[in-house]
Amino acid sequence: MQKRIKTFFIAVTSHHLFKNSALVFIGSTTANFSGWLYHLFVGRILGPEKYSELSSLFAIFYILNVFTSVVQISLLKFFSVYKARNDYGQANTLFWMATKKITIASVVGIIVLFPLAPFLSAYLHIDSYLYFFLIYVIFATSTIAVPAGAALQGFQQFMPLTLVSNIGMLLRLISGIIGAFFGVGWTLIANIITNIGSFAVYFFPLRFLFHTKAKKLTISKKDALSYGVPVLLTTLGLTVLNSQDVLLVKHYFTSYDAGIYASLSVLGKIIFYASSAVGYVLFPLVAQRKELKEDFGRSVKLGLIAVGSMSLMITIIYFLFPSTVVLPLGPAFAGAAPYLGWFGIFVMFYTMATLLLTTLLAMGVTGIWVITMIVAVLQYVLIVLYHGSLLEVTYVNVVISILLFMSLLVYYKYVTKKA
Repeated sequence: MQKRIKTFFIAVTSHHLFKNSALVFIGSTTANFSGWLYHLFVGRILGPEKYSELSSLFAIFYILNVFTSVVQISLLKFFSVYKARNDYGQANTLFWMATKKITIASVVGIIVLFPLAPFLSAYLHIDSYLYFFLIYVIFATSTIAVPAGAALQGFQQFMPLTLVSNIGMLLRLISGIIGAFFGVGWTLIANIITNIGSFAVYFFPLRFLFHTKAKKLTISKKDALSYGVPVLLTTLGLTVLNSQDVLLVKHYFTSYDAGIYASLSVLGKIIFYASSAVGYVLFPLVAQRKELKEDFGRSVKLGLIAVGSMSLMITIIYFLFPSTVVLPLGPAFAGAAPYLGWFGIFVMFYTMATLLLTTLLAMGVTGIWVITMIVAVLQYVLIVLYHGSLLEVTYVNVVISILLFMSLLVYYKYVTKKA
């Protein structure tokens, strides 16, 4: 028995997924800790009411970020294939073409989206239209850097990618704390400055790509659309599922209650970010092995075990010591403690579902958009019907996340068995 455990341990620790995940985990833990400190300090400085405004604005950013995620996943898929083919020339061309088109689209987007500011202002009870313009600029400046991050991730350059992420998060923490003393507007401006600085840093580790002569792309518009459109719908459903609850609570509840719920969302993200390194490494690994027709089932199983174990441990802590976990946010957020454990269950199943989505998209399976969209619509309907208390909203999220995970697990087994 002892020998079998030792053999299993050696097999796991020597696995490609484990080694790269460990590297990314260390780096992402540092970056995510900076992110947690950001919300901790900014939330304490702004207070529950103003912090609820900032959280609602960031919820809009996360929904806008659906387009960023689609571009990232699509580019990551193609960069991973180029890595498998050792084709640096097409990767070079794809990077510059994507960066150019994203820049143009971001400028045009201001004209299209800014007229929505009065509606959003009234719905979320936020007076300043300027805040909505600033959150769009945050979205635009972060999206421009996506091809750079996707190229590094696709070519499995995890060390430099981790360093750039940590530099960006450190800049965001410092500038965000300074900006928070001057209000929500300056906190948003600090994010814009950070995004621009992070984008500039990306060009140093990308030199390996620029030294290669560019080649004509063989990717057709049909190939890009047939993958990109389902990814858009899949990501939209997943992002709405993790963002619309914050917006609905801001709409239905008082500013104080919305601030309490926003703090739950932040603490819940600890679970998500604690295991995000696994999915970060798994996508290019699965995409590459799928291209080379190699087996990746074991990697997916190890990934689910790792994510499930880490998520469960943190959720248990949330149930046992909720007041201690909430304490760093300050006494104003003490009201979040009773809901924390149940919110942890919601994020735990959401995190495992996200890993399955990552795997299926890396495999090129795009029919999953139907599942995420249905579940997102169901979440909206249930919260509209059942929002008598924050605990009721949290219960809805728990049911929805379990439904999403179980549906994707059945779908994954069906697809792999059929293959």
